[in-house]
Amino acid sequence: NPSWENPIWKMRGFNSSEEHDLAIVQNWNDKASDETIGFLLGDIVFGRDAESHLRFLAENLKYSKIYIMPGNHQAGWKQLFKSVGVNVYEASHGGKLIFVPNYLEAYINGQAIVMSHYPILSWNGQGKGSWMLFSHVHGSLGKSDIGQLYISRGYSREVSVEMASSPLTYGEIHAEMRQKKWFSPDRHDASGNTPFS
Repeated sequence: NPSWENPIWKMRGFNSSEEHDLAIVQNWNDKASDETIGFLLGDIVFGRDAESHLRFLAENLKYSKIYIMPGNHQAGWKQLFKSVGVNVYEASHGGKLIFVPNYLEAYINGQAIVMSHYPILSWNGQGKGSWMLFSHVHGSLGKSDIGQLYISRGYSREVSVEMASSPLTYGEIHAEMRQKKWFSPDRHDASGNTPFS
């Protein structure tokens, strides 16, 4: 039973939270394998029984590792983290759910990527071609002038469910970033060997 008038599963076009969760699992598993390394950028599970919902996802998604941020709706993340007592939840199928903070820097296939629950205007390595992946705004960033400017310039991408009904692969994001024009509002330039140096 939803505890608010217009729950997020309803806004996303589902008839129940169970239908919503099963669709998320199916969409993920259609693209993933047991070798998948994934990143979930927050607001994964919140509300009633958040820990059991996150355990359900952890047990039913295909992956070898998932790095998961809490976001600002963090009940499931906090409850499961507290329950396991360490920063790794090991699923029965051997996959590892790794609890990370709301900001992460990584090199993936040689590409510098900054991942944050929140969109960031100026991020590490931006002037050298690093990408910014974020969630948090549930597809609403383009409803403001500054938001439209942010999403139209530079190597940034919202990866929330509202902006991508199924998880995005590295290849899909890479193809999209190749179509964008480089833009950096910060004072760093493109000189130097690597984006994070």
